[in-house]
Amino acid sequence: MKKVKSSKGIIIAAVSVLAALGWWGLSGGGAAAEKVPTRIVQRGPLEITVLQGGEIRALQNNEVKSEIEIPTKILSLIPEGYLITEEDIKDGKVLIELDSTDLKTKIENHEIEFQTTVSNYIDADENREIQKSENQTLVRDVKQVAIFALMDFEKYLGREVTGAILTTAGLPSDVEAFEKYADVLETQASTQVSSEAALAKRGTNAKPGAAKKSVEAPAVSEMINFTPFLEQKAQSDGEAQQKLRQLEDDMLLHRSELALAKQKVESSKRLAEKKFVTAAQMENDLVSFDKVELAVKTSETALALFKKYEFSKQCATYLAAYREALNKLQRTIRANRSRMAQAETRFSTAKRRYEMELAQRENLELQLKACVIRAPQPGLVAYGDLNASSSYNYNNSIEEGATVRLRQTMLTIPDMSQMGVRVNVHESQIKKVRIGQPVKVRVDAEPGKELDGRVAELAVLPDSSSSRYTPNLKVYPCTIHINGYHPWMKPGMNAKVEIIVDQLADVLYVPVQSIEVDQDHHFCYISNNGSLERREISTGLFNDEFIEVRDGLQGGEAVALALPKKAEADMGGSSKSEPEAAPAKSKPSKPKEKAVALVKP
Repeated sequence: MKKVKSSKGIIIAAVSVLAALGWWGLSGGGAAAEKVPTRIVQRGPLEITVLQGGEIRALQNNEVKSEIEIPTKILSLIPEGYLITEEDIKDGKVLIELDSTDLKTKIENHEIEFQTTVSNYIDADENREIQKSENQTLVRDVKQVAIFALMDFEKYLGREVTGAILTTAGLPSDVEAFEKYADVLETQASTQVSSEAALAKRGTNAKPGAAKKSVEAPAVSEMINFTPFLEQKAQSDGEAQQKLRQLEDDMLLHRSELALAKQKVESSKRLAEKKFVTAAQMENDLVSFDKVELAVKTSETALALFKKYEFSKQCATYLAAYREALNKLQRTIRANRSRMAQAETRFSTAKRRYEMELAQRENLELQLKACVIRAPQPGLVAYGDLNASSSYNYNNSIEEGATVRLRQTMLTIPDMSQMGVRVNVHESQIKKVRIGQPVKVRVDAEPGKELDGRVAELAVLPDSSSSRYTPNLKVYPCTIHINGYHPWMKPGMNAKVEIIVDQLADVLYVPVQSIEVDQDHHFCYISNNGSLERREISTGLFNDEFIEVRDGLQGGEAVALALPKKAEADMGGSSKSEPEAAPAKSKPSKPKEKAVALVKP
C-alpha cells in the first residue's frame, strides 16, 4: 500500500510539473496577445466633446427680497411649490406677510421729527423773503442818501462844475451814472450769492466771493485843487458862484465908497484951509474915510479867504460826503450779501433736511407697504435663493417665525420658459470651450431624450467657492442655454452636457484606454501574429472615448484595449489570467513608470 501511494504521488507530481511547464510556455510569446482584448483601428469622423455634469436652472428668476431695513419676522408664508396663476396675480395673492409692529412705531416717532422739520423749513423760507425785503429797503435808503449828497454838491457848484470835479475824482458824475454804478454793485452781489450757494451745494472748498471779483468803490485820489473850478463859467451856477459874485460886489461897492470918502476928505481939507468947514466936520469926514477903507480891506480879505479856503473846504466836504455815501452803499450791499448768504444757507440746510426727512418718510411708508408681498408673476414658488448653495439656504432658512434681514431672498419664482444648465468646467478643458459652441443636453429625469443648447456664459476667473475646501481644484462656471420650451423640465434636475468643441472629418482613432504614456511619449500595443508589439504613435484631439492618431498606426490594425502588465514582459507570462478590460471613459493620463508595460515585439 505504501508503494502504491508513493507511486501515485510521483505521478501526480510529474503531471503537475508538466502542466506548469506547458502553462508557462503558453503564457509567454504569442499567448500574451490571446489574453488581452483588442480593437480594430478605425477611420472616419470623430466628434471632439467635453462632458460635464450640472444642474438645471432657470435663466431668469424673479427673486422676492425683504425691503425692510430692520430685521423682521415672517408672520405667514405660502407653501413651497405653490403654482401662481394669472388669477392669483389679478386677485393680489399674498405670498408673504412680515411683522410691521416695529416699523409702525418707527413711523410714528419719525412723524414728530418730520413736523418739526417742516416748521423749520417754512420759517427759513419766510426769513429769506424778509431778508430780501430788508436788503432792498437798506439799499434804497443808502442810494437816496448818496443822491442827496450829489444834489448838495451840484447845488453848491452847479451841475457842470460838479460833473467836472467828480470826473477828475473818478466818481459817478451825475444821477444816471450813479444809478448804473449801483446796479452793477447789486448785480455782482446777487451773482456772488448764487455762485456761493451753488458751490456750497456741490460741497466744494472754494473761497466765498471767488466766483467773480466785485466792483470796488473808487479809491480816494490825491488832494484836488478846487480853485480853478471857481473861475469856470457855466450855464448853471451854484451857491459858490453866487457867493463869489456877492463878495466881489461887496468889495467893489466898498471901493467905490472909499473913493467917494477920499474925495470928500480932500474936499473937506481944502474947505478947512479956507475956514469954510469946522474942524469937527473935518474929523467926521476922516472917520468915515477910515471906516470905508476898513470895509474895503474886510471885503478883500473875505473874498480872498473864500477863494483860498472856504470854497475848497466846502467842495472837499461835499465830495467827501458823496464819496462816503458811495462807500456806505457798497458796505450796505456787502452786508446785505452776507446776511442773504446766511439766510440762503439756513434755507438750504432746512430744505435739505426737509427733503431728507420727506424721503425717509416715503421710504418708511414703502417699507410698511412691503410688509405684505403679493404675487408678481405666474410660476412655481421656491424658498430662498435658487442660485445660492445649499449650506447658505440652510443657514438662512425661510419659514414662519424666521427673521429675515434687508435684501435677503425669501422666495424665488423661476421663469420656466427659458431653462439652462450650470456646469463647472475643469481648468484642463477650459481652453477648448468657447461661447457659442453647440451642446447636447441629457436630463436624468428623462432618459433617452437629447436636447440642443449652446454655451452662453463662461467665467473668466475660476470659482472661488469651489476652491475654498479643495484649493487645488480650479473650475470655471459655465452656463448652457437650452433651446426650446420643455414643460416637464424643473429647476434642480441633474443633467449631463456634451460640449461639441470640434468635428474631425476623416481621421484614425482608437479608444483612449489603449494609449500608454511614458516620458511624454504615447505608445500602443499592436496585435501582430499572436504577440503584442509596443509602438510609439503621435496623437491629436480626444474625447471621453476615443483619441485621434495622427501617425504610427494604420486602419485595420488591432490595438490592445488593456495594457499588459510588466510581469508579463519580464517573465514572459503570469500565473493569473488577465481580466477583460471594459472601455473606460476617461482622458488618457500619464501613469507612473513602474506601471508601464515593456513587451517587446
